[in-house]
Amino acid sequence: MMDDFDLATNLRLLCSAERSISATCRKIGINRQQFNKYLNGSAHPSASNMRRIAMHFGVRPAELMLPADEFENHPTVVTRLSGAAGPGAEANSFDSAFRGQTTQLRRYLGYYLSYFQTESWENSIICAMVRLDEHEGIIRCKSLERSIDPEDGSLYLSKYDGRAALLGNRIFVLEYQHLARDAVVETVLYPVGRGQLTYLRGVTFGITSRQRAPFTSSIVWRYLGSNIDLRTAMLKVGRYSRNSPQLDRRALAILTGGQMGTS
Repeated sequence: MMDDFDLATNLRLLCSAERSISATCRKIGINRQQFNKYLNGSAHPSASNMRRIAMHFGVRPAELMLPADEFENHPTVVTRLSGAAGPGAEANSFDSAFRGQTTQLRRYLGYYLSYFQTESWENSIICAMVRLDEHEGIIRCKSLERSIDPEDGSLYLSKYDGRAALLGNRIFVLEYQHLARDAVVETVLYPVGRGQLTYLRGVTFGITSRQRAPFTSSIVWRYLGSNIDLRTAMLKVGRYSRNSPQLDRRALAILTGGQMGTS
């Protein structure tokens, strides 16, 4: 098909300004063998992959299907190939830290219970629900905290949207509190023990626009799986006393330094 010939030619043109095809595939989150088929015109990307490719190169999916000579002279393409918005700019941008993470973080996708110590109530631990999923080449993080004040029964609900990246052997999560719109939280995690992913430990740090002092705590994520009974899991979300028998005992031990494992 002529469209596939033009697409292949256009992709090769864009890739000519990239560091390498392998690096491009990692950033987009597409298998190198499959991407080669797009480059030689023997296969056409799915709608989802077309969006990923277009997003990476900073063009619209429809523009990738333009006749090759028209595409080469398109203002967006000329600007990118000239270097103003080329791979150097992308490599140095903040967003680039969160692209191409699909392959590296695929084994971590799913639901977690997150445990951390809170300064809001003495001797208390918060258990939150966390989900990591993939959307258009980005690993998203969604968190929900729900606590009831033991003194007056007030309900506190917080929802966070964020992104995750694996740099070295550390998972970096940056989240925004989108209900109150007043807090940004960063969490850094790594597995407890080699070869196992059930428990991730680390540190979480955040600050709101309403407080001067930042909040920081050790944190433990316990992996639940990719397909779970969400309603049952949500029953565990809340505030617990540190001595509560309902807390995950190993998560508590890791959190409080009783069983730190090996990195």
